[in-house]
Amino acid sequence: MIITVTLNPAIDKTAVLSKDIKVGDINRIHDIVYDAGGKGINVSRTILSLGGSSIATGFIGGYFGMMLERELVDAGIPVAFVHIDAETRTNTKIISPDGSITEFNEPGPVISEFEKNRLKEKLVDMADENSIVVLSGSVPQGVEPTIYRDLIYALHEKKARVFSDIEGEPFRYAMEAVPDLLKPNKKELLSFFGKESADEDEIVEMGKYFIDKGVKTVVISCGKDGAYFITKEKTYKCPALDIQVASTVGAGDSMMAVFAYFCERGYDFKDSIKASMAVANACVTTEGTRPAPREKVEELIDKIVIEEI
Repeated sequence: MIITVTLNPAIDKTAVLSKDIKVGDINRIHDIVYDAGGKGINVSRTILSLGGSSIATGFIGGYFGMMLERELVDAGIPVAFVHIDAETRTNTKIISPDGSITEFNEPGPVISEFEKNRLKEKLVDMADENSIVVLSGSVPQGVEPTIYRDLIYALHEKKARVFSDIEGEPFRYAMEAVPDLLKPNKKELLSFFGKESADEDEIVEMGKYFIDKGVKTVVISCGKDGAYFITKEKTYKCPALDIQVASTVGAGDSMMAVFAYFCERGYDFKDSIKASMAVANACVTTEGTRPAPREKVEELIDKIVIEEI
């Protein structure tokens, strides 16, 4: 069973700018898409598109929370959310003509101590040695940055495998509990090590730092520079494909989804790499956060190149 955890979900509004943004003036947008948003939710949605199943959990509340939950249920994704008193946030993502994305993200609701404990209890009850739990995304107000660390410890006690895609202070605390798979992007990786930039050798060494700490698999997504996949035994690099980018939103989440789905089924590591790159590249050709059509993934998968380094 795969469980995805989104502590700070949102209704995502994605829109395209007709021209470069003009601050203090009227800007016209088009191709507006509304989606149930949040990194864990994106993972669940991609797993569904692959033919798999996952349970989506986290905190939701108010009108937008009901809207988000209904969208997932209607799509066929099982849910086990903790319902809170506060309203679920909304986020706005604006895509510029050059493909760059400007995001306006709300901080999210304030979570009570009771609600935090309820989520932990729910996760511990659901998880067992056959579970893969995906922890990803930001932490809402009222939640300590140690929450992911504490959840990893509790889930490991149930012998569940934990995949982590978080950043900032929660990332640093989470490393104390050593997740099984870690998926930072390049920006998050550089921030963790306090660096402005890094070449390929440095990126790989940063990834191996986490392997030495006990993480079994490290996946580093680097946008147009591709991605790196590191285990104790092997290091691989996959260049990104030369494709038309519509939106990079959700690309990293789609990679996490493939690894959870393939790991659950015991697939070969290199097969997981190839599929994750195909799904991520296909994802950036679509608007919003919805997974790419299977036909697009199948079109791209044979173009993926895996290099051992």
